[in-house]
Formats: sequence, structure tokens, C-alpha cells
Amino acid sequence: MSIDNISQSNYFLDFPIIWLTLLVIFIWGVKIFTKKPSQKVLLIDFACYKPLATQMCTIEKTLKIAKLMGNYSDEILDKMRMAMKKVGLGDFTYLPETLLTKSPNLCLETSLKEAQSVMFGALDMLFEKTKIDPKDIGILIVNCSVFDPVPSLSCMIVNHYKMNENVLSYNLGGMGCTAGLLAVRLANQLLQVHESTYALILSTENTSHCCYLGKDQSKLIPNCTFRVGGAAILLSNRSSD
Repeated sequence: MSIDNISQSNYFLDFPIIWLTLLVIFIWGVKIFTKKPSQKVLLIDFACYKPLATQMCTIEKTLKIAKLMGNYSDEILDKMRMAMKKVGLGDFTYLPETLLTKSPNLCLETSLKEAQSVMFGALDMLFEKTKIDPKDIGILIVNCSVFDPVPSLSCMIVNHYKMNENVLSYNLGGMGCTAGLLAVRLANQLLQVHESTYALILSTENTSHCCYLGKDQSKLIPNCTFRVGGAAILLSNRSSD
């Protein structure tokens, strides 16, 4: 075969590759220039639940209750005191009502009572501030690491406020304190694909459920970290907002 024939043969072999390359570049360019811009996500408002003044406890009062309930040694109480101060707990935090009685009853009923008072208390404040109808909520995300009952916490909220049956409902449990940030990220991602709607996030923990009365120091962290409280935030991607 002559040199001219070889060159011509290679040309025809390369020809489909050239067109394939151009096609890939064309598709990539179309995808880049027609890509839907990300939707703006706006913080409409938020509300933090504040328990009754009768539930407020100083660090020393909390340790006194802990000693009566758990029969802790002075050494463990000192370590709990140090841990509370390191995480930033002061003398104006709140305990569940059951822990403030003479005979505390830590059970599912008291855990549910705490959860519902926090969730509904924060959400009532938020709906009052924003004047938003709960039926307009399209996305609901509840974050509670230590308490995951059935029916779920988000299900309780949907039924309590009679939200629409097509609301997207999520529960984040067992994921630690960073789940609050993950909930915001999840809401942002969902708002990119669901247009003109509201996303509601409720973040809380449950002191009644996670209270530890044993002497294993590695399990005392929830006693020194969690208190009664919660926050609700409302996000939107609606252009009118």
C-alpha cells in the first residue's frame, strides 16, 4: 500500500472520532448554558421555645437533683459541673417538669409531653410571627437525635396543624448536634427542586428521654449538654418573599 493510501485510511478512521468529540463538546456546552440557575432560599423568620419560669434551674440545683436521682459520688458531680461549664450551660437553663417533682417519672409519656410542648410552643410562635398558614408548608424537617418515637415527631406536627397530606416530611435522628446544620442543607436542596414553597425546620433534643442515672462517666455527656428547648425556622424560595 502506498503512503497516500495509508494517510487516507487513517483520515477516515479519525473522522468519526472527530465528530464524536465535537458532539460531546456541543452537548456539554448546551448543558452549561441551559443549566437552571439555583433558586434563592430566604430565611423568613425563626422562633425559640422558652419553657416556664418554674422550670429554670441553676447548675447547683441541677447537680442536687442529679445526686438525689442517680446517687452520684462527689467526684462524678464535680466532673459534671466542669462539663456543664465547658459547654456553656449557665444558671438560666431549663429542666423537664418531671425532674423537678419529688418523684420523677422518666418514661415515654413524659418524653412525649416535653417534645410536644417544645415543638408546638416554638411553632405556634413562628406561625403567629409570620402569619403563615400551616397548610402552605411544603417541606417539614424535624431534627432530634436522642428521641425517635412512633408515630414520628414530624407526623405529630403534621396532624396537630392539619397540614396538607402531600407535605414532604423528614425526621433526622441519631446524627448528633450537627444534624441541625444538615437539616438546613437538606431544606436548601429540596427547595432547589420544589418551586414556590416553604420549608419548615424544627430542631430540638429531649432531656427526659436521654437522662442517664448510671455511673458510667462516658454516658453522662447528655446530662451535661441537653436542656429543654428548641428552635423553629421558616425558609422560602417564593419570589414574592
